[in-house]
Amino acid sequence: MNAHTKQHYKIITYGCQMNEHDAEILAGQLEELNYVPIDDETKADLIILVTCAVRENAEQRVYGKIGELYRLKQENPNLVLAVGGCMSQQSPVAKKMKQRFPYLDIIFGTHNLADFPNLLRAAEESQETVLELLDQEGDIREQLPRVRQDGLKAWTTIMYGCNNFCTYCIVPYVRGRERSRQPESIIAEVKELASRGYKEVTLLGQNVNSYGKDLDQNYDFADLLYAVNETGISRIRFTTSHPKDISPRLIEAMATCEHVMEHLHLPVQAGSNRILKAMNRRYTRERYLQLVEEIRTAIPHIALTTDIIVGFPGETEEE
Repeated sequence: MNAHTKQHYKIITYGCQMNEHDAEILAGQLEELNYVPIDDETKADLIILVTCAVRENAEQRVYGKIGELYRLKQENPNLVLAVGGCMSQQSPVAKKMKQRFPYLDIIFGTHNLADFPNLLRAAEESQETVLELLDQEGDIREQLPRVRQDGLKAWTTIMYGCNNFCTYCIVPYVRGRERSRQPESIIAEVKELASRGYKEVTLLGQNVNSYGKDLDQNYDFADLLYAVNETGISRIRFTTSHPKDISPRLIEAMATCEHVMEHLHLPVQAGSNRILKAMNRRYTRERYLQLVEEIRTAIPHIALTTDIIVGFPGETEEE
């Protein structure tokens, strides 16, 4: 690629807010390479799919989209097609993609997002699909370029991965074990967002309540909320929370930090203790209800939302 030639890219994202955040990082790296975004995929020089493996519907949509892009590849052999994210982090799925869709140029996972420019260069020099998956998540790389959508709201990732291994969930296998960002890096990022006019930040993690457990210092999610509350940002949200890691100190922080919104997404997943145990959720329905009471006592007007899985293997109609 000529460094002085404007190339056009389009990123298509499936799934959660973490994938949206990953797409921002990919866009930042591409724009440093002189790429510019374009909505019309028929005029793109590079198309990236950021995929989701949590929901089967999202996987089927990805396969359908890859098939649909074959026509564009035929019309423009120089078009670079890349697939990344949680689907392709699974080695069997990535190999299946390579066999089923040999016209894909790049297949990459969740752990080598920061190396995408190198993968792109390798694809430009190769006649075969560049497939690179890293089994180990590695250290967190700060200061990666990113392109945020203009507006009032922004995402800030505070940690990566998950250690919970709920029996229905693939996230620990495709996102790796929990790794917390350093608090000073997070605080600096939120301050920068506030200075740019953003009014609301959502702190992202697969389980934000366990933030800090892997840090060398004694610093937890409640400490982070107190610190972010002083950054100048007007509204603070966070997702996702695990009931087993909600502490009295965290509830107190939510209640006393004036910029933390009175909303909590707290997935219950099931109402049967037997099913909760089978799911490896590590709390009971009684503990969940007690937690809700404690939260409502501290924050009377809080809006609580949840997730429920219906039809877990072995679950009865009564359950």
